[in-house]
Order: sequence, then C-alpha cells, then structure tokens
Amino acid sequence: MTMFKKVFKYDFAYIKRFWWIVVASVLGLSLLGSLVFRFVAVFDTARASAVGMFLYVMGCIFLVACFIAIPVSFVVPQILCYVRFYKNFFTDEGYLTFTLPVSRKTLFLAKTVNTVLWSVIHAVLMLVALAIIITIAPLPNRGELLDLSVWQEIGRFFSYAWKGLGGWLLVYIFEGILLAIAASWFTCSLIFMCITVGAVVAKKHKVLAAFGIYYGVNMASSFVIQLAVGLGLIFVVVPMVDLLGAATFHTACLAMSLTLLILLLMEITVACLFHFLSLGTLERKLNLS
Repeated sequence: MTMFKKVFKYDFAYIKRFWWIVVASVLGLSLLGSLVFRFVAVFDTARASAVGMFLYVMGCIFLVACFIAIPVSFVVPQILCYVRFYKNFFTDEGYLTFTLPVSRKTLFLAKTVNTVLWSVIHAVLMLVALAIIITIAPLPNRGELLDLSVWQEIGRFFSYAWKGLGGWLLVYIFEGILLAIAASWFTCSLIFMCITVGAVVAKKHKVLAAFGIYYGVNMASSFVIQLAVGLGLIFVVVPMVDLLGAATFHTACLAMSLTLLILLLMEITVACLFHFLSLGTLERKLNLS
C-alpha cells in the first residue's frame, strides 16, 4: 500500500501540473461565453446596421467556440493519463519503470485509479462551469445583475421529485453517481487494454495498432450492447412495465433501483475483465528487450 501511494502521488502530481491550465481555460471560457451570450442578446436588436450585424455574427461565433471548447476539455486529462501510461510502460521509459521495486500490478492499479479520479475531478469542474453559465448568461429582464430563474426552476424540479419519490430520489442520485464512475472505469480499462495489447502485438506502429484494436473492440461491444438492449426491451422491459403498473409505489421504486444496480454490476464486470486482461498481458507477454 505504501508503494501504491507513492506511485499514485507521482502520477497525480504529473497530471496536476497541466490540469491547472485546463481549469483556467474552462472557467475563463465559461465566464467569457456567458458575457458574450448577453452581448449577443443585446445586439440581437441592432442587427439592422452593418456594425450591429458584424458584432452579432462575431459574438455568435465566439459563443459557439466557447461552448464547444468547454465539453471538449473533458478529454484533455484523459489524453494526458493515456499518453503517460503508454510512455511509462511501452517506450524507453519502460526500462526505468519496471526497475522500480514495485509490482506491475501496483503500477497498473495506480494508473487506473489516477485516470478514473481525474475523470471525476474534471466532471466536477464541468459542473462548476455549467453553474457559471446558467448564472451569468441569462439576460435579466428587470435590471438585476443576475437572473436566477434557471436555479429556481432547478429547485422546483428537485422539490417536485422529492415530493414524488421521497428518499428514493437520493438512492437514484447515488446510483447515478456510481454508474458514472463505473462508466469512467470501463472506458479507462478498455483503452488501457487496447494500448497494452497493441504494444505487445505490434512490433512497430504500436499507437496505430492500439487505435485499430480500440475501434474493433468498440464496434464489437456496440453490436453486443445494441443486441442486448433490443432483447432486453422485448423480454425484460415490456413485461416489467406491465408488472410495475400493478405494483405498489415502493415496489416500483425498488425495481427501478435494482435495475440500476444490475447495470452497475454489468459495467463493473466488463471493466474488471478488461483490467485483468491488460494486467495479465503485462505480466506474461510484455518484453522490452
């Protein structure tokens, strides 16, 4: 555990050095995009003039660029983690990495936890950026500095949901968070597996091999998921809807909660499969000589 903490801390610190640039960019674009949204709304009434039309078009272009760049930034820490994984394990740095008094299992686990944690951290950053946008972007109607009507609508939504679901709302939120984390682990395990298998199988062009394996596995998994969803709709969802229609409130809520748990277990199972497949490949077949 001590060596795991040291390796994890080192990987985390490496990504953090670059992540602050992303933080400044995301928060800055959120603020600028929100102010430009107001700017565009003001000049929407002045498009009749050439200057007004020019400012309106430029504001719209900048606004679209901001609101595209913010979600795209989510992949930046992921790419940093994947590039670091590849360089540490499958380039010349691998000779140094595997001379450390740390097992490959510990090294691999540290990089997995680091990647998933950065996904969670950046998701929180995205929520902060969204909060900035919905607070500043709407143009107040009565001369106020901020329009909080969006927050009021969100509050009403959760109030109605709480009245309708009660404590089950907290259960669903908790399960939704777990599903998001499991989905991040699934993606991380899949990409790590593709990088590992590609680096072991291909003597040259290992990155291209990893991309090829990723798209192949992704297409195969998409087909399996679509098939499973189709069969599930026919044999599970339709009968369940009929049963829930005649069930009590708490029984229906429990059934929905169990469904989310089944999805969570499925994601965890497949993520574990990819994780141990990658680890087994590292342990048995990786040869840096």
